[in-house]
Amino acid sequence: MDKIQIQNVNFSNYRIDEFLDIFETRIEKEEKTFVVTANPEIVEYANKDEQYYQTLQKADFITADGIGVVIASKVLKTPLKERVAGFDLMSELLHMAEKKNKKVYLLGAKESTIEKAYKNIKDKHPELNIVGYHHGYIDIEDEELVQSIVRLEPDMIFVALGFPKQEYWIEKHMDKFQKGLFMGVGGSFDVWAGEVKRAPEVWIKLNLEWLYRLLKQPTRFKRMLVLPQFLVKVMVKRK
Repeated sequence: MDKIQIQNVNFSNYRIDEFLDIFETRIEKEEKTFVVTANPEIVEYANKDEQYYQTLQKADFITADGIGVVIASKVLKTPLKERVAGFDLMSELLHMAEKKNKKVYLLGAKESTIEKAYKNIKDKHPELNIVGYHHGYIDIEDEELVQSIVRLEPDMIFVALGFPKQEYWIEKHMDKFQKGLFMGVGGSFDVWAGEVKRAPEVWIKLNLEWLYRLLKQPTRFKRMLVLPQFLVKVMVKRK
Protein backbone atom coordinates (compact mmCIF):
# COMPACT_ATOMS: atom_id res chain seq x y z
CA MET A 1 0.00 0.00 0.00
CA ASP A 2 1.68 3.22 -1.20
CA LYS A 3 -0.63 5.58 0.72
CA ILE A 4 -1.85 5.33 4.31
CA GLN A 5 -4.56 7.73 5.46
CA ILE A 6 -4.25 8.97 9.03
CA GLN A 7 -6.70 11.60 10.26
CA ASN A 8 -7.50 12.60 6.66
CA VAL A 9 -3.84 13.04 5.68
CA ASN A 10 -2.39 10.67 3.08
CA PHE A 11 1.07 9.48 4.11
CA SER A 12 3.46 7.94 1.59
CA ASN A 13 4.33 4.46 2.80
CA TYR A 14 8.00 4.08 1.92
CA ARG A 15 11.22 3.44 3.79
CA ILE A 16 13.84 6.18 3.57
CA ASP A 17 15.87 4.23 0.99
CA GLU A 18 12.75 3.87 -1.16
CA PHE A 19 12.04 7.59 -0.93
CA LEU A 20 15.61 8.31 -2.02
CA ASP A 21 15.33 6.03 -5.05
CA ILE A 22 12.06 7.68 -6.09
CA PHE A 23 13.39 11.21 -5.56
CA GLU A 24 16.63 10.50 -7.44
CA THR A 25 14.63 9.28 -10.45
CA ARG A 26 12.34 12.32 -10.36
CA ILE A 27 15.27 14.74 -10.00
CA GLU A 28 17.09 13.14 -12.93
CA LYS A 29 13.92 13.52 -15.02
CA GLU A 30 13.55 17.13 -13.78
CA GLU A 31 10.08 16.35 -12.42
CA LYS A 32 8.99 18.90 -9.83
CA THR A 33 8.33 17.29 -6.46
CA PHE A 34 6.61 18.73 -3.35
CA VAL A 35 7.57 16.90 -0.14
CA VAL A 36 5.96 17.47 3.26
CA THR A 37 7.47 15.99 6.43
CA ALA A 38 4.48 15.69 8.76
CA ASN A 39 4.26 14.98 12.48
CA PRO A 40 1.09 14.79 14.63
CA GLU A 41 1.17 18.57 15.16
CA ILE A 42 0.94 19.14 11.40
CA VAL A 43 -1.85 16.57 11.05
CA GLU A 44 -3.85 18.21 13.83
CA TYR A 45 -3.35 21.65 12.29
CA ALA A 46 -4.44 20.41 8.86
CA ASN A 47 -7.65 19.05 10.38
CA LYS A 48 -8.45 22.46 11.87
CA ASP A 49 -7.35 24.69 9.00
CA GLU A 50 -8.95 24.10 5.59
CA GLN A 51 -6.39 26.17 3.68
CA TYR A 52 -3.49 24.16 5.07
CA TYR A 53 -5.34 20.90 4.48
CA GLN A 54 -5.81 21.84 0.81
CA THR A 55 -2.10 22.69 0.58
CA LEU A 56 -1.17 19.24 1.89
CA GLN A 57 -3.48 17.71 -0.69
CA LYS A 58 -1.20 19.17 -3.37
CA ALA A 59 1.95 17.53 -1.97
CA ASP A 60 3.43 14.69 -4.03
CA PHE A 61 4.75 12.92 -0.93
CA ILE A 62 4.06 13.20 2.80
CA THR A 63 6.52 11.45 5.09
CA ALA A 64 5.87 10.27 8.65
CA ASP A 65 8.16 12.64 10.54
CA GLY A 66 7.15 11.64 14.06
CA ILE A 67 6.81 8.34 15.88
CA GLY A 68 3.24 9.33 16.82
CA VAL A 69 2.23 9.01 13.17
CA VAL A 70 3.76 5.53 12.96
CA ILE A 71 1.99 4.46 16.17
CA ALA A 72 -1.29 5.82 14.79
CA SER A 73 -0.86 3.79 11.60
CA LYS A 74 -0.48 0.62 13.70
CA VAL A 75 -3.55 1.47 15.77
CA LEU A 76 -5.49 1.78 12.50
CA LYS A 77 -4.14 -1.63 11.37
CA THR A 78 -2.47 -0.03 8.33
CA PRO A 79 1.13 0.19 9.55
CA LEU A 80 3.63 2.52 7.92
CA LYS A 81 6.97 0.91 7.12
CA GLU A 82 9.00 3.29 9.26
CA ARG A 83 9.39 6.80 10.59
CA VAL A 84 11.21 9.03 8.08
CA ALA A 85 12.53 12.06 9.95
CA GLY A 86 12.85 15.24 7.90
CA PHE A 87 16.41 15.86 9.09
CA ASP A 88 17.49 12.34 8.09
CA LEU A 89 15.84 12.63 4.69
CA MET A 90 17.44 16.03 4.09
CA SER A 91 20.85 14.65 5.12
CA GLU A 92 20.57 11.78 2.65
CA LEU A 93 19.41 14.12 -0.12
CA LEU A 94 22.41 16.39 0.48
CA HIS A 95 24.67 13.36 0.19
CA MET A 96 22.94 12.44 -3.07
CA ALA A 97 23.27 15.99 -4.38
CA GLU A 98 27.00 16.00 -3.69
CA LYS A 99 27.48 12.62 -5.38
CA LYS A 100 25.31 13.49 -8.41
CA ASN A 101 26.49 17.12 -8.72
CA LYS A 102 23.03 18.58 -8.15
CA LYS A 103 22.37 22.21 -7.18
CA VAL A 104 20.98 22.97 -3.72
CA TYR A 105 19.32 26.09 -2.30
CA LEU A 106 18.65 26.74 1.41
CA LEU A 107 15.84 29.06 2.55
CA GLY A 108 14.93 29.72 6.17
CA ALA A 109 15.96 30.34 9.79
CA LYS A 110 17.68 33.43 11.21
CA GLU A 111 20.48 35.00 9.19
CA SER A 112 23.15 33.91 11.68
CA THR A 113 21.67 30.39 11.79
CA ILE A 114 21.52 29.87 8.02
CA GLU A 115 25.10 31.10 7.68
CA LYS A 116 26.33 28.59 10.27
CA ALA A 117 24.20 25.84 8.71
CA TYR A 118 25.67 26.60 5.28
CA LYS A 119 29.23 26.45 6.66
CA ASN A 120 28.65 23.17 8.53
CA ILE A 121 26.95 21.52 5.54
CA LYS A 122 29.88 22.57 3.32
CA ASP A 123 32.34 21.23 5.90
CA LYS A 124 30.63 17.85 5.75
CA HIS A 125 29.99 17.94 1.99
CA PRO A 126 32.86 19.98 0.49
CA GLU A 127 31.93 19.10 -3.11
CA LEU A 128 28.25 19.98 -2.65
CA ASN A 129 27.07 22.74 -4.98
CA ILE A 130 25.01 25.05 -2.74
CA VAL A 131 24.05 27.74 -5.23
CA GLY A 132 22.61 30.08 -2.61
CA TYR A 133 20.90 30.60 0.72
CA HIS A 134 18.64 33.20 2.35
CA HIS A 135 17.25 33.73 5.85
CA GLY A 136 13.61 32.97 6.57
CA TYR A 137 12.42 36.39 7.71
CA ILE A 138 10.61 37.01 4.46
CA ASP A 139 7.22 37.85 3.03
CA ILE A 140 6.07 34.76 1.14
CA GLU A 141 4.73 37.12 -1.53
CA ASP A 142 8.28 38.40 -2.27
CA GLU A 143 8.57 37.78 -6.02
CA GLU A 144 12.04 39.32 -6.29
CA LEU A 145 13.51 36.70 -3.96
CA VAL A 146 11.68 33.90 -5.79
CA GLN A 147 12.97 35.03 -9.18
CA SER A 148 16.52 35.25 -7.82
CA ILE A 149 16.23 31.59 -6.77
CA VAL A 150 14.60 30.55 -10.07
CA ARG A 151 17.57 31.99 -12.00
CA LEU A 152 19.94 29.70 -10.05
CA GLU A 153 18.06 26.61 -11.34
CA PRO A 154 18.39 24.52 -8.14
CA ASP A 155 17.60 20.82 -8.19
CA MET A 156 16.69 20.77 -4.48
CA ILE A 157 15.17 23.61 -2.45
CA PHE A 158 15.02 23.09 1.32
CA VAL A 159 12.56 25.48 2.98
CA ALA A 160 12.76 25.98 6.76
CA LEU A 161 10.10 28.57 7.52
CA GLY A 162 8.12 26.40 9.95
CA PHE A 163 4.68 25.10 9.12
CA PRO A 164 2.35 26.27 7.63
CA LYS A 165 4.48 29.04 6.09
CA GLN A 166 7.03 26.75 4.42
CA GLU A 167 4.32 24.70 2.70
CA TYR A 168 2.46 27.86 1.64
CA TRP A 169 5.69 29.23 0.13
CA ILE A 170 6.26 26.03 -1.85
CA GLU A 171 2.65 25.83 -3.03
CA LYS A 172 2.65 29.48 -4.12
CA HIS A 173 5.94 29.53 -6.02
CA MET A 174 6.66 25.99 -7.22
CA ASP A 175 5.05 26.57 -10.61
CA LYS A 176 7.58 29.33 -11.40
CA PHE A 177 10.43 26.79 -11.43
CA GLN A 178 11.23 24.49 -14.33
CA LYS A 179 12.40 21.69 -12.04
CA GLY A 180 13.26 20.90 -8.45
CA LEU A 181 12.48 18.94 -5.32
CA PHE A 182 10.86 21.28 -2.77
CA MET A 183 10.86 20.13 0.83
CA GLY A 184 9.79 21.77 4.08
CA VAL A 185 12.39 20.98 6.74
CA GLY A 186 11.18 22.87 9.84
CA GLY A 187 14.02 23.25 12.35
CA SER A 188 16.65 21.28 10.41
CA PHE A 189 18.85 24.33 9.81
CA ASP A 190 19.01 24.88 13.60
CA VAL A 191 20.43 21.36 13.90
CA TRP A 192 22.89 21.89 11.06
CA ALA A 193 23.97 25.17 12.69
CA GLY A 194 24.66 23.33 15.96
CA GLU A 195 22.10 25.41 17.83
CA VAL A 196 19.82 22.42 18.51
CA LYS A 197 21.20 18.98 19.27
CA ARG A 198 19.59 15.82 17.96
CA ALA A 199 19.08 12.96 20.36
CA PRO A 200 21.88 10.39 20.67
CA GLU A 201 21.56 7.48 18.25
CA VAL A 202 20.30 5.07 20.92
CA TRP A 203 17.39 7.41 21.75
CA ILE A 204 16.51 7.70 18.07
CA LYS A 205 16.57 3.92 17.59
CA LEU A 206 14.26 3.50 20.58
CA ASN A 207 11.89 6.09 19.07
CA LEU A 208 12.43 8.35 22.09
CA GLU A 209 13.77 11.41 20.30
CA TRP A 210 10.62 13.31 21.30
CA LEU A 211 11.36 12.62 24.99
CA TYR A 212 15.00 13.69 24.63
CA ARG A 213 13.92 16.98 23.04
CA LEU A 214 11.35 17.54 25.79
CA LEU A 215 13.97 16.97 28.50
CA LYS A 216 16.34 19.38 26.76
CA GLN A 217 13.60 21.95 25.99
CA PRO A 218 10.88 21.82 28.70
CA THR A 219 9.19 24.77 26.97
CA ARG A 220 8.08 22.26 24.32
CA PHE A 221 5.71 20.61 26.83
CA LYS A 222 2.61 22.43 25.58
CA ARG A 223 3.40 21.43 21.98
CA MET A 224 3.97 17.83 23.08
CA LEU A 225 0.41 17.66 24.43
CA VAL A 226 -0.71 17.43 20.81
CA LEU A 227 0.62 13.84 20.66
CA PRO A 228 -1.72 12.23 23.23
CA GLN A 229 -4.67 14.24 21.87
CA PHE A 230 -3.82 13.03 18.37
CA LEU A 231 -3.56 9.38 19.43
CA VAL A 232 -6.85 9.52 21.36
CA LYS A 233 -8.61 10.80 18.23
CA VAL A 234 -7.05 8.00 16.18
CA MET A 235 -8.20 5.36 18.70
CA VAL A 236 -11.72 6.80 18.75
CA LYS A 237 -11.79 6.68 14.96
CA ARG A 238 -10.57 3.08 15.00
CA LYS A 239 -13.39 2.05 17.36
